[in-house]
Amino acid sequence: MLCFFSVVGTGRLVRIEGKMNGEKYREILDENLLQSAQDLRQGRRFTFQQNNDHRLTAKTMQEWLQDKSLNVLEWPSQNPDLNPI
Repeated sequence: MLCFFSVVGTGRLVRIEGKMNGEKYREILDENLLQSAQDLRQGRRFTFQQNNDHRLTAKTMQEWLQDKSLNVLEWPSQNPDLNPI
């Protein structure tokens, strides 16, 4: 499962079929991230947070985030203290 949420509420909840890879992750974000931000009335005024799994930080993923002009919060990989759930 992948969930989009903010201080004002929850966005889309996405069930992940099969194994997660960079392409699937980018596809999920493409179809759900900005729509969730709109649904939550955030527009482009949000900071995107994700862990530093190598599939999520690949060059193609970084380029996608740049193309979308998203503000991304940098944080240590696999740090349990930073998990919001």
